[in-house]
Amino acid sequence: MTEAKERIIDGYVKQGIELIEKTVSSNNISQANWVICNIIDAAKCEYLVEVLDSIGKIFDISVCGNVKRVISCYAKVGKYSEFVDIAINSIVNRGKKDQLDKVLNDVGNNGEFLYKLSLAYEKLHDLKKAQELRKKACDSGIPEACENINQVSTSYS
Repeated sequence: MTEAKERIIDGYVKQGIELIEKTVSSNNISQANWVICNIIDAAKCEYLVEVLDSIGKIFDISVCGNVKRVISCYAKVGKYSEFVDIAINSIVNRGKKDQLDKVLNDVGNNGEFLYKLSLAYEKLHDLKKAQELRKKACDSGIPEACENINQVSTSYS
């Protein structure tokens, strides 16, 4: 697994993915999950996105400490993914609003990211930030954000 991680970090992504696919099975996945956390920490964004898109489903990225980097990297490559949702949910479940704050600069004016982050801030009871992001998402052309622009709810507890 260490060799696979190093190949990915060094840019030999396909070789690293092949090694992981040969090594990881349902019997050892919980012991092997550390490798995805290390890749999230250390790989260039384009490599990380390629790995997650290829084999991310076999891992639990929600337990990784630096999961906010998943959001930043997908934003950097201009692509939205279910892994962004998993990362956002992980941050919300930990109550780490400061990590959302750090990610905000990385998403720029990407409406889909702004809208999803607005929902996350809403769950963390920062209704002012949620409203502000929802408006930016609406301005960026996300219809759901426009529908709910004045409906930031207080129903989450």
